[in-house]
Amino acid sequence: MRLLLLVLLAIVVTGRTSQRDTKGDLSYEKITTENDRISFLPGLSDQPSFAQYSGYLTGSSDNFQLHYWFIEATEEPDEAPLVLWLNGGPGCSSMEGLLEENGPFIVQPGQTLIPNPYSWNNFANILYLETPAGVGFSFAKDGNVTTNDDLTSLNNYHALLSFFEKFPAYKNRDFFIFGESYAGVYVPTLAVRILENPTSGVNLKGIAVGNPLTSFKLNDNSLIYFLYYHGLVDESLWNDVLNNCCGSQCANKCMFTDNNSSLCQNTLKSILNVLSGLNIYNLYSDCAGGVPETFVRMTSSSMWGQKGLSKRPDVANLFRNSMFWKSLTKSHPSLSVDIPCIDDSRITTYLNQPAVREALHVNLGFLPEWEICSDEVYNTYDCVYEDLSEQYLYVLKKKIPVMLFAGDVDLACNYLGLLWFVDNLKMQVESEMEHWLFQDTDGTKQVGGVYKILKTAESAPLWYVTVRGSGHMVPENKPVAAYHMITQFVSGEDF
Repeated sequence: MRLLLLVLLAIVVTGRTSQRDTKGDLSYEKITTENDRISFLPGLSDQPSFAQYSGYLTGSSDNFQLHYWFIEATEEPDEAPLVLWLNGGPGCSSMEGLLEENGPFIVQPGQTLIPNPYSWNNFANILYLETPAGVGFSFAKDGNVTTNDDLTSLNNYHALLSFFEKFPAYKNRDFFIFGESYAGVYVPTLAVRILENPTSGVNLKGIAVGNPLTSFKLNDNSLIYFLYYHGLVDESLWNDVLNNCCGSQCANKCMFTDNNSSLCQNTLKSILNVLSGLNIYNLYSDCAGGVPETFVRMTSSSMWGQKGLSKRPDVANLFRNSMFWKSLTKSHPSLSVDIPCIDDSRITTYLNQPAVREALHVNLGFLPEWEICSDEVYNTYDCVYEDLSEQYLYVLKKKIPVMLFAGDVDLACNYLGLLWFVDNLKMQVESEMEHWLFQDTDGTKQVGGVYKILKTAESAPLWYVTVRGSGHMVPENKPVAAYHMITQFVSGEDF
C-alpha cells in the first residue's frame, strides 16, 4: 500500500524469472517481488509513502496458491519487526483485518479508503495472508479446497517460507504471529511447526490472538454462563438448566455438553433461543439491517452436540443458513451479511472492483468474486483439534511469550471460556488480575480492561487480557486500546 522506493532492496529480491502456470485453459503469472509491488491503490486521495506488495505465496505444493498483501512499516521498515496477521472462520479472509481492523486504510462507502491512525504498520511490517486455499483470492489449482487444521498449518508454514524467498531481507527478523477467532487454532499450530524446524530461519518472538477459539468445550459451556450473567436468561430457566444438566443450583462451572439427556438438551435449547437476533460478535451493537419482525427461532437439535455447537468453530456460524438470516437478507438485499449482523458490503464492493483486483495482481480470470468468508471452505473444513492446550503449552515452554486477549462483550468466542482455558493450563499466577490503562484520544487515562500474567519456571509468560466494551473484532471496536495493548506486548513492556 505504500510506495517506498527501496531500489537496492528491489535489486536484491527480484533476481527471479517469471513463470507461467495454467489452471484449466486460463493462466496466471508467478511474478517477481518487484512485480508484486502495488504502484497505485484505488480509493485513496493520496498514495502512501511506504511500500506495499500483493501477489501469491506457494503452500506445501504448487497446487496451493495463497494470496498475500504485505505492508511495510511507516518508519524504519529495515528495523521494524515482521507480523503475520490471520483472521479465522475457518474460511474467512484476512483482508477483513487489513481493511476494517488494524491495517493502514479503512474501507468506506463509495469505494474509498481513509487512513487509519492506529494502524499496526506504524510499528511493524505486516503480512496479511488469505488462508486456507479457497478463501478470498487464494485458490487450489485442482479446485479442491477441502482442508483441516494440519493441512492449513502446513500450507501456512510453507507460504511463510515462500514469503522469505521473495523477501529475503526479512528472514531472521523479529517475527510475531497475530490473529483472531479461529486463528486461536491457526496461530499456535503454525508456531509449533516453526519451532519444530529451528533451521528455517524464522525468528519467532511471540504470538497473540484476540477472542481465540482455544477449546470447543469451554467456549460452548461458558457461553451459557455469559448469557445468564448478562441478563439474558430468566432466573427460573437458569435454575432449571443447572438442575437438569448439573444436578445442582450451585454449579459454578457446569459442562452442559457432557449431559446428553433430553431434559438437559431441551433446556439448553431454550436458553440458546435468546441468541436469535443478537449481534453475536458484539452483544451491545445493533444488528446490521435490523431484526425482522417475525423470524423462526433456532430450536433444532443440531444446534448443540457433544463436540460443541455442532462442532462449529465459531458460534456465529450457527446462523449463516438459518431462517433468521434468510429473512434478514431477503428484507435487506443491499446488505452483505455473510458474517451475521456484520455488514461487509463495503469491503466486498471494494475488493471486487476490476481496478482494485488489477492493482493487487489478482485479476485472474478463473477466480470467483471475492467474499469475506467462503462457505465451501467452511462446510468442508475438518477441525482436528478440539482443545489447543498442548500447542499453547509447547510454545510457552519454548520460551515464546503468548498473549490471549478478548473483547468482553463478544459471544462468539467469549472471555469467560478463554479465562477457563487459561486457568486449566495450571500455570502459576505471576501477576494477579488488575486493571490496565491506556491514554485515550482526549489525553485522559482510561481503563482498557483487566489482565493477569501466568508463568512457570520453564516457560515464557502467558498474558490473559480483556478489552473493556469490545466485541469480537478488538482492533476495530477499540482501536486506541488495542494499539496500546499490542505495542506493549511487542516491546515486552508491562501494561
